[in-house]
Amino acid sequence: MGTPLHLQILERPVTSILITLCTSVWAWLHHRHLGYQDVGLSHDLVIHNRQFWRIVTSQLSHVDFIHLLFNMTSLWSLGGFEQGGQNSIVVLQQSLWLLVGSGLICLAIYHAAIYLFHKEHYRHVTAVGYSAVIFGWMALLSARGISNFSIFGMVQLPMSLAPFGALVITSVIIPQASFIGHLSGILMGYLMAYVLYSLTLDLWCSLALLALLTAGCVYSLREHISVPTTFHIPSIHLPNFARPTLPDADIESGADVALLSNQQSSHQ
Repeated sequence: MGTPLHLQILERPVTSILITLCTSVWAWLHHRHLGYQDVGLSHDLVIHNRQFWRIVTSQLSHVDFIHLLFNMTSLWSLGGFEQGGQNSIVVLQQSLWLLVGSGLICLAIYHAAIYLFHKEHYRHVTAVGYSAVIFGWMALLSARGISNFSIFGMVQLPMSLAPFGALVITSVIIPQASFIGHLSGILMGYLMAYVLYSLTLDLWCSLALLALLTAGCVYSLREHISVPTTFHIPSIHLPNFARPTLPDADIESGADVALLSNQQSSHQ
């Protein structure tokens, strides 16, 4: 008899939070009738329009429910090695590196296709989904010696074949799936496994990456969202009242002196 679901959720806190987050974003997009162009990763929108926030929103967003279901099921299968505690922190750090790195690699491939091979349509290709991070995890785990991977809990694949097997299955189920996006995740996973592994385990390096990502997103959002920098207080117009005649008396206060001086000067 397997472990109850609620205990599995407690054993995989980061995985559970990510699945909840992606599902909530899908529901919000569906409710607001938003699509690929609103949140997706596009070369010209990120590079030329400097909408850096799309590196994050594109990977946490899903437009099709089948796409969401496939990705979240795969993510849950990959989360089996997370056992809470310190390991959850590592999962969170490396998920951040995979998210940022795969997005940058995808943009670099688009850029090369446009300017080296004159594939102009890649300017406007828009990608969404958590697939790149999932494929990155498959590549990372295969390089770290994890043996098997389960697809939908039914198909067992050797981890060395998992990225490419999942790529084929995804292409069959979702024909419009981004090949370059998945490839970017695989490349980032292997890059982390063989080059950046110790860097991705360093908490301070991960916090620095998070700070840079946050600063870039805030900067790009400020450029594209009008935020008033000055506030105008509306003037209040009061009705004119006749000024009362001052009685003949000795003047004692300084304010009355100033008022009398102004009256005299106005008659001159």
